[in-house]
Amino acid sequence: MNKSQNNTSVKVAPEMLDCCSLIALEHIQSGVLAVDRKGEIIVFNQAAEMITGFRRDEVLGYSFKELPFNIPGENGDLLSQVLSGTDVAELRTEKLLGCKNGGKVLVESLVKPLQDGMGEMLGAVEIFNDLSAIQELKDEVFKSRTLSALGEMAANVAHEIRNPLGSIGGFATLLERDLDVEDPRRNLVKKIIEGVASLDKIVTNLLIYTRTIQADLRWTDLISYVNEVLAFLEVEIESQSLPITIKRHFPTYQLGARIDPSLMQQVLLNIFHNAIYAMKARGGCLTIQLARTEKPRLREDIKALNNECVELLVEDEGTGMSEEVRKKIFNPFFTTREDGTGLGLAISKKMIQAQNGSISVSSQLNIGTKITILLPYYP
Repeated sequence: MNKSQNNTSVKVAPEMLDCCSLIALEHIQSGVLAVDRKGEIIVFNQAAEMITGFRRDEVLGYSFKELPFNIPGENGDLLSQVLSGTDVAELRTEKLLGCKNGGKVLVESLVKPLQDGMGEMLGAVEIFNDLSAIQELKDEVFKSRTLSALGEMAANVAHEIRNPLGSIGGFATLLERDLDVEDPRRNLVKKIIEGVASLDKIVTNLLIYTRTIQADLRWTDLISYVNEVLAFLEVEIESQSLPITIKRHFPTYQLGARIDPSLMQQVLLNIFHNAIYAMKARGGCLTIQLARTEKPRLREDIKALNNECVELLVEDEGTGMSEEVRKKIFNPFFTTREDGTGLGLAISKKMIQAQNGSISVSSQLNIGTKITILLPYYP
């Protein structure tokens, strides 16, 4: 940026906040926050509401410093710097912006002074764009490259493990055959065989994770399909007398998507079983919701027709998880279960991506977990 650009400022007339200007602000995707000379907020558009979580009536007329927008150490109070009269015509930076829920969002921020035609200071305006989706995609790319390298190494190790594992299982089976039915050593041999089977399952899942998944996509009505999978789950819940109920929120019309029924069944059963495990002790409600929605911005990996997706939400009332755990939930071999291998959700994510979709998780400790699957909509 050259010097002449740096010294620009926004010159506005006193009627800068007329009806036409406010309507225009509501149709831009950037957050816009303007303050007067006292530092009181006079403009707060719809995009700013969506990014920060604050409603307009909660901020208009309040001092900018009274609200938790600025975070200590995040480039200071940019608006205050402009309003202080220091020789700063424009400030552009990336920073963390405080939100109503106490969280933080990464934004690209541009702060400019507002002046009238005579050069008198009227206030300042901050224009900011949410960079969290871009940062998330960058993190996914980095993680994908790391896991790809790890996967190649793991695949080679898995092949080396499978050969001696097969020999151990074979010899154990021969040994079991030679022992009398009442021989106490027979139970020990059974433990060996069970252990070999468990290890073989882990190796098989690892190989599935490291290989490219070829999806056999076909048009499917997701409402009918999900109901079929839930029928298996309801039988399992009833047979175990679990204190868990299932609630459906499905539209009355068809919701078409191109999926691989076999892969999707594995994904859904894995997610449903995780939800049941989280609610097993205290019970709760498992809520499944299906709806049409617009494709999220910046998600070019979701190849949706007419930018429409089918959104599948699976929400439980289980133990939930911390933010630290949530960030690792799709990493291979990461698990919080004593009997888990940490490959279920990692494979599920890969299967969803093979069907041109995406999967994400949000959770709160002692409240529950919500998993969101987005798939391209096909009428």
